[in-house]
Amino acid sequence: MFRILIIIAALQILGSVSIADDEVAELIEKLVEVTEPGFGYSGYFSGSEFLPYNDTEQMGTLVLGATKRSRSDALRKIVGKGVAAVPTLLKHMSDKRKIKMKPLSGMMWMNFSDEYDFNRVTRKKTPEGVNRDAFGEKHPSSHSVTVGDLCFVALGQIVNRRFSATRYQPTGGLIVNSPTYSKRLRDVIQNDWKELTVEKHKRLLIEDFKQPDYEDRRTGAYLRLAFYYPDTVEPLILEELGKPTFDVFKIEELCREKLYKTADPAKRKQLFDQFIVEHGESHATGVEDYLFGDLDTLEAHEENRISPPLTRFSTQPRELLIQLFSKPEGVKSSDRPHLETASESERARFIQTLTHDKSKKVGDVVQGIFEANSDDDYLASACLLCLANRGYGSFLVNQLEKIDPSQTDTNSLHLSYLRSISKSKDETVQNKLLQILNTTKNDQYLVTALSGLNGVDDDVLLPLVAKIITELPSETDQGEELLKLIGERFPESAEDLYKGFLASGSAKRAETMCSVLWYGKPLAKVVLAPLLDDQRELEGFTTPLRVCDRAAQAISHTTQEIKFDSDWTLAARDAAIAKLKRYCESSTR
Repeated sequence: MFRILIIIAALQILGSVSIADDEVAELIEKLVEVTEPGFGYSGYFSGSEFLPYNDTEQMGTLVLGATKRSRSDALRKIVGKGVAAVPTLLKHMSDKRKIKMKPLSGMMWMNFSDEYDFNRVTRKKTPEGVNRDAFGEKHPSSHSVTVGDLCFVALGQIVNRRFSATRYQPTGGLIVNSPTYSKRLRDVIQNDWKELTVEKHKRLLIEDFKQPDYEDRRTGAYLRLAFYYPDTVEPLILEELGKPTFDVFKIEELCREKLYKTADPAKRKQLFDQFIVEHGESHATGVEDYLFGDLDTLEAHEENRISPPLTRFSTQPRELLIQLFSKPEGVKSSDRPHLETASESERARFIQTLTHDKSKKVGDVVQGIFEANSDDDYLASACLLCLANRGYGSFLVNQLEKIDPSQTDTNSLHLSYLRSISKSKDETVQNKLLQILNTTKNDQYLVTALSGLNGVDDDVLLPLVAKIITELPSETDQGEELLKLIGERFPESAEDLYKGFLASGSAKRAETMCSVLWYGKPLAKVVLAPLLDDQRELEGFTTPLRVCDRAAQAISHTTQEIKFDSDWTLAARDAAIAKLKRYCESSTR
């Protein structure tokens, strides 16, 4: 009987695996329909995201104006299946079917590098045959993204590895890492992941969280653990938040302004010891890590990998590591130990990612961190963002009560509070945001409160917006965000409100209006045309710039026929302004 039960259970497992394989295979068939680039398969940008969540996008390098991207629903669903999708993904790594996206080529160059991401703390040895310098090798001049390439991207999403089949590389380059093109890359992929189980997957993600080789590795591990294995994240987060932090800016000042400028070893030791007494033992780890970072730069200089001269320091990083941390004479940057503490700014960035679990224990710890650092706009806003995604309505409303909506001047700390708390969908928070929207005289507070509210009626909003624009100080650089909102949401009222905003004759208001209409907005020809006669010089620019120059630059973006460059000579600018005047006159007839 027992053997029969085992056989039945095994058949059930095999049946569920077969169903999962079929579902993934059906989704993979849909990948051929992908027409737009995304993270991991683009020629004009690089970066990362975790597709099951909508708010994890991290843009890397990019070509300005060429970041159009999409999120493949089929790819998202594959990633959502986790480990169950991996066997089928591996089968399709050699799938050479081209997707319906145009072939990619580098603007200036291409390299088939076989890049393969791995955690360099938990895996010391680089896999053989990948991460190559392939310059000089003969390769195609373009690459069509394949189904196998997208399977590579999906695998990376599941296992917390930045697997990019194609990506942009400055300047003007395209890096190709295609498992359908490169057998050596495909072999490494197959060998590394062919025996992935749920338990192994979970263990690897926990290792990434506890021993990341860079900051975003831990963030990626958190996102995946919260999605695939939500029961694991609470103890990991609490352990991490319990670790001490250090202030990297104070450490930089110690090293650059004191230790590096002091020749006497005894005096150096005295400065270091005094610093640790004042700031705590966690800062000793931070100093060590900082010195290793500078040692890496020093080695690059010594090996002629960067151009001389190295002016910030000489051999002090190596000398200080030997003296203060008892490192051997031949210490190298590769000896840098894994950092068990975090900088305060890194801790803030970590906290602001904690929006995908609902742990009350984590929330309570983060609330305590906020209360101890409520005047630190970066850390405080990170804590409030975390709390806004896990309840805490009454506490968040108490923070909003600190905002004075009657003030036209913006309090940057309170604005950071509002930006984070506006993400909350708690009913009490929503009611408070609506109250701020209805009573504020501050344009930035209104726009930020509005971003967190659903379904504010245009008939209610327009009078509020118009009132704030009308009541702004006559000589102000405020209002830009609100003016942009007007152009997007109330285009039929925009011209009158824009002209009313400029009616005071303020040069600052003129500069703001030019920024609002900068990117080829049709209203630029109507609203900014009168400013083409304004010879007043604007403040805040490194080279002399007049109101008419700024207006001319904005208006020139509405036509391909007339060019304008603020770096031109005065005579060339005036000649172009004369042409733009005629252009505006003809456009308004």
